[in-house]
Amino acid sequence: MISAGKIRPHSSWSTKDKPVAENFWVSFSDLMAGLLMIFALTMSITLLDIGKRLIEPAKVVRDWEKVIHDICHDSQLRNIENVEVDCNTGALVISDQHLRFGFAETELGEEAEQLLRQAVPKYFEIINRYPDFVKRIDIIEISGHTDKVDTLKMNPQISRERAGKVYSFLLDEPAMNTYRELFKKKAITAGYTDILFPEDCTDEKCDKARRVEIKIKLQEKDVLRDFLRILKQVIR
Repeated sequence: MISAGKIRPHSSWSTKDKPVAENFWVSFSDLMAGLLMIFALTMSITLLDIGKRLIEPAKVVRDWEKVIHDICHDSQLRNIENVEVDCNTGALVISDQHLRFGFAETELGEEAEQLLRQAVPKYFEIINRYPDFVKRIDIIEISGHTDKVDTLKMNPQISRERAGKVYSFLLDEPAMNTYRELFKKKAITAGYTDILFPEDCTDEKCDKARRVEIKIKLQEKDVLRDFLRILKQVIR
């Protein structure tokens, strides 16, 4: 005779007795949580790496903004009569009226020399506050500009010669001694007629159009190449 033993009550908390479907979804949720954590960690590391790689090209842009700000807001430059600074490009602009070139003439007068002696060394002093920025300079363009009146068909030659006179004067000017090597290495001259005519010049004969500009141009291709290289590494 077999004696009946006590039947243990069923425990609803027993893991072994949980339905198979419930165990599956618990495991699946844990797996997804783990994958999301790994994804978030990977993205954080990737973004941190991208941020580090962008520091150098971004620094060039920030330095350029600082240089333009310093040039545009420098009290000494702003107090030099007859000199303007383009706060969008950082260009130093001296109109022909202030350089006192005679009609169709290219020689610098004493007043023009004094003006250049005051403004240009100060311009270079501001640039040299940022050594890393200086390394990125491609060229320093000294450009001569004329208006559209050209009865003798000499404007292209006149604009180039005026820029050349400014270049020669600055190359020999003692006040430029500190910046002479940079100037010799990077400065070039160019002549323009009506290609870069000011928008507010409504007449072909316009005093504002006759000017000399000193403008810094960066190695933009190198900066752009750095950005593109980093972008390709991110999306590959």
